[in-house]
Amino acid sequence: DLRIRTGGERQPGNSADPESGPCTHRGVEEKNMTIFLLLLGAVLLQFLAEWFYRKNWDRHLEVNVKFQEQPVHEGEKAYLTETIENRKWLLLPMLQAAFRVHRNLFFEEEENTSISDYTYKRDIFSVLFYQKIEREITFLARKRGYYEIEQAEILTRGLLMNREMYRTMPLSTHLYVYPRTIPVSRMEIPFKKLMGQVLVRQRMYEDPFSFRGLREYQPGDPMNKINWKASAKEGGLMVNLLDSTSSAQVLIYLDVEDETIWKYEEIHEAGISLAVSLAEQLLQRGIATGLVTNGRDHITEAPIAVLPGTGRGQLVKLYQNLARLDLDLPAGKFPELLSAQRRLLSEGRGIPVLISKNQGQPLFTEMETLAKAGGSALWISTLYKDMEWKLPCSPHMEIIRWEVPR
Repeated sequence: DLRIRTGGERQPGNSADPESGPCTHRGVEEKNMTIFLLLLGAVLLQFLAEWFYRKNWDRHLEVNVKFQEQPVHEGEKAYLTETIENRKWLLLPMLQAAFRVHRNLFFEEEENTSISDYTYKRDIFSVLFYQKIEREITFLARKRGYYEIEQAEILTRGLLMNREMYRTMPLSTHLYVYPRTIPVSRMEIPFKKLMGQVLVRQRMYEDPFSFRGLREYQPGDPMNKINWKASAKEGGLMVNLLDSTSSAQVLIYLDVEDETIWKYEEIHEAGISLAVSLAEQLLQRGIATGLVTNGRDHITEAPIAVLPGTGRGQLVKLYQNLARLDLDLPAGKFPELLSAQRRLLSEGRGIPVLISKNQGQPLFTEMETLAKAGGSALWISTLYKDMEWKLPCSPHMEIIRWEVPR
């Protein structure tokens, strides 16, 4: 039989088929191998990139948190500066910086902030290569104290965001929050009584032939103390400061002891404000002022004592010491502390001013002994309005009740 075969028909087993045979299988294998090698290279590249990122993400990376240089008073606003500097070619897509401060420092931006015993502040940045980021964060200093930031924690994730890496960076920055001061108008009664004792002491011991310096005229200064030549030169009234055979000094005794299990933090804080406000007005008039308290220093945990002195530096020293006074540390017995001061006052070197809410007989006896030794004294009794005043009258010292609002 004659059969016509067309060229388009393929017979089974035709060895000339281009899509079958050893060459075709070899091409498929080569293509699969290429894909495999590409995938392997990608995985290896990713591994190397992750390894390089882990090794170098914190290299030449600086994170700093710094309080402002100037101290503030309780109730005022302050700020700190947060700085991140990346000095390398590697960028950081996600960097979290965190630090903690005492909860008495209140951040107005509550976002990324959590509060417990401390305030934890967290911020997230995207940092490019060779970039410096600087932020100023404002907060409210709600309570006097000495506040520190000792470390910051930085955290980042790998390139695929599947692994965390962190580092703790030491810091050293602090802020003084000074006690709240009392308006001069409220201090009129205790200050006038104290100044009366100071003026008597100065008249008794002042040496008119020993010139110590000049200060600005204050209401109540006698006319014979005005230095007219210096006043003409300065453009305002200037008063001579004279040394004395026994210079009038004021020693402020601040009692922060709680004699019972009840804690009176508000009263003690009012006493601290009273002490520093009195000291400021005395120092402005050139009167040497010191401070002794049974309260303990937040840093050293030792009782605080500042020897009498004058000038702006003395006021700063008093402010700093009272800012560091820690009411959570146990206070010593105040009658024992007063007893140790007898020799100093028996030499006529200071007028004692006691600020205390306590009214026990041992404290009264010791204070009256000091008043006799020094010739005069002032006791400011800090009490709530509903507290009973138990102190008897004394011919040797002035006693004033100072009511503390709840």
